Amino acid sequence: MSAHPSQLNGNTSSNILEQVRQCAASVTRYPLDILTEHAQLEDELGIDSVKLAEIAAVIAREFHLPPDRLPRNGKARTLGAIAGAVTEALETAPRPSPDVAPVPVPAVVEAKQATGAPANVDLLPRVRAVFARVTRYPEDLLTPHADLEDELGIDSVKQAEVMAVLMKELGLGEAPKPSQRLRTMAAIADAARALLPSAPAAAEPKPRAPIHAVPAPLPSRTEQPFAGKVALVTGSGKGIGRVIATRLARAGATVVVNSFHSREDGEKTARDIVDAGGKALHLWGSVAQEEHLERLFTAIREQLGGLDLLVCNASNGLIGPFDRIAPRDWDKAFRTCITGTYECAMRARPLMAARGGGSIVTMSTSMSQRYMHDLGCQGVVKAGVESLTRYLAAELAPEGIRTNCVSAGPVHGELLGMFPDAPERVARWESATPGGRLCTADDVADVTELLLGPKTQRVNGAIWVVDAGLSGTVDGLLPAARAS
Repeated sequence: MSAHPSQLNGNTSSNILEQVRQCAASVTRYPLDILTEHAQLEDELGIDSVKLAEIAAVIAREFHLPPDRLPRNGKARTLGAIAGAVTEALETAPRPSPDVAPVPVPAVVEAKQATGAPANVDLLPRVRAVFARVTRYPEDLLTPHADLEDELGIDSVKQAEVMAVLMKELGLGEAPKPSQRLRTMAAIADAARALLPSAPAAAEPKPRAPIHAVPAPLPSRTEQPFAGKVALVTGSGKGIGRVIATRLARAGATVVVNSFHSREDGEKTARDIVDAGGKALHLWGSVAQEEHLERLFTAIREQLGGLDLLVCNASNGLIGPFDRIAPRDWDKAFRTCITGTYECAMRARPLMAARGGGSIVTMSTSMSQRYMHDLGCQGVVKAGVESLTRYLAAELAPEGIRTNCVSAGPVHGELLGMFPDAPERVARWESATPGGRLCTADDVADVTELLLGPKTQRVNGAIWVVDAGLSGTVDGLLPAARAS
């Protein structure tokens, strides 16, 4: 039952915390015992800024509070902090008159504006509508002057995605420069308005084709080289991890699908594999959290009896120039890609050794040894993954465990859309790639499957580059302004 500000006296701090936990559980579908008062929402529970906004909206409705009274992003790291803010808001909220009904906040209607609209048009409603559509935030959270990152938790990657959509809808050939540090929707609306031509265009532009094509479904497999094997693919709710998990299941393996931030995607991946006749289960958890890994590998041992194949696909790393990478970003990337890979391999070691050996594949980027604009955080950390791969290969070989690495270049899929000016970059990368085509997730899965399988028994400690030759060129790796 919803709490009203006038009912504060009947809501103790413990009751409010319990209601906040229930709201979080209803949105995330996490078990209540995980949703503790002091658990870190993002780092320990994998609740990202989008999901946090959904929780905040539910809590605001539960307690009849305006959403802007709840803490956001850095100020809402735990459910305890949110419950404290709810308590404070209830104590200071004015008691509504029983004779006056609250006035509903009018919904923001997306402006019907033709491309090339006059420069004096108010773009703020349209900017808010695009932000709401891309981030799935409730529009009442998207106030004009809220700091996008510090208050709303919309990081630079998601901001770039929004800007790409906005620029496309406005028919603009360029976006405001990143150096402008547009931190609010009001600032973005002003900058976009300044780029609009003074006269309207004659016709709406034709929509541009998507930057990647959906790969055709794979043919059914008649041979099953991994029949009877158990495989764990971390970070396999979507993207390359999902493709690898699906391929291993088709090759006969029982696949453990793992996801953290994308729990629903992970559960769907496992369901899709089972529906197609394969064997899979989903285990939620972060490879960067020791207690999560303990639960994950305990479940594998108890439910499946061991492990034969491990693909360390879970990854983290801010996309953007160095001046936007904070110490916390480096820490998250290192704990996920380096520590997480190491911990998974060491926990897999006894399970594989008990079954006579196994195979591990780590995932890197071919830009770990080259420079690519905006990939500094991932490039640096993935260079460490490649070094770790060689050390694991030597350390685990006596127990019959091989460790190799797939070093992929830009791959058509969701990640490419996170780059600023994604369509232009993809076009530049493809023109610089021998053969003119970037790789797909299936190309990466082909090599991963090969390295895991019996045909590469003598391959150990290898770094296999899968980027269609892009890393052998210079053109396309540097920013457009610096490329010649």
